Amino acid sequence: MANRISRITAYVEKRKLGFGVARLIMMSGVNVRAIPPDEPDPPDALRRLEQALVRVLSPEELRELQTLLENDR
Repeated sequence: MANRISRITAYVEKRKLGFGVARLIMMSGVNVRAIPPDEPDPPDALRRLEQALVRVLSPEELRELQTLLENDR
């Protein structure tokens, strides 16, 4: 199963395309493309990524993403 960062990145790319992923990278300082999906999430990178999500996604999208992440566990 893919790590949380990869699942978040896939969701943002689906909803906001490459521009959304670029914004996420800029706002979090995390190069999400460089983190292999089969490796554990770096805790600091995941924290920064989750903090940046509120500026990239709408409240509805955040709820949908949270539901998807919870269902993948």
